[in-house]
Amino acid sequence: MKNSLKTVFVLMAILVAFSSSVFAQKKAKPFRGTITYELKFSGDGIEPAQLAQMPKELVIKIYDNLTLTEQGPATVITNGDLKKVSTIYDLSSYGLKKYLIVKKQEEVEKDNKGTVIKYMDETKEILGYKVKKAVITAAVKEDEEEGSGGTITVYYTEELGGPEVNFGSDMFHGLNGVALEFEAVTKKMTFKAVAKVVEKGKVKETDFLIPTGCTETTMEAFQEEIKALRGGGGDD
Repeated sequence: MKNSLKTVFVLMAILVAFSSSVFAQKKAKPFRGTITYELKFSGDGIEPAQLAQMPKELVIKIYDNLTLTEQGPATVITNGDLKKVSTIYDLSSYGLKKYLIVKKQEEVEKDNKGTVIKYMDETKEILGYKVKKAVITAAVKEDEEEGSGGTITVYYTEELGGPEVNFGSDMFHGLNGVALEFEAVTKKMTFKAVAKVVEKGKVKETDFLIPTGCTETTMEAFQEEIKALRGGGGDD
């Protein structure tokens, strides 16, 4: 069980980093639809068994300034109008609860303090959208070691969203457009995402409501409960 849970939490960490919001910093026409990305992972920091279980794609729903991403037991809903990020961890299949952790603007800004975005002249086309290149150097958080922040090379378009859609992203907060391709490099692993489908429509505002039955908690309390769970029981 420890190994399966370890894989689950690696996936959740990637999801939160990637999809707390994937988007923008310039006035653009609101987009309502879905973007599907192909994902590829590599690196010595991932065990072969974990690598085999990594998702092959990521699907993000967008409704104006709302985004929703699901991967395994984790769901991230961002609200760029209300300036908050809601993360739901549904661990009911592990005998636990559905947990809700809400991150508000002050905490989001603190988490992204020190991140540097360098805009480049390079452009290309992805799925009919003109994209521009940027290189993001993530700030090292207080509880992380030096050099753990990582670097992201991203190709983004300004045609699909504005800054509110990008609010709360650990990876793209402050970026001038919607990421359609990126490669993130850290000390432990590299993962790349490339948009393969941009589909307009088929989303509604009610898709972005917080589900019922969630227990609201803090990240610290959630981590303590998970730590206790992982410390008991045998391996599967």
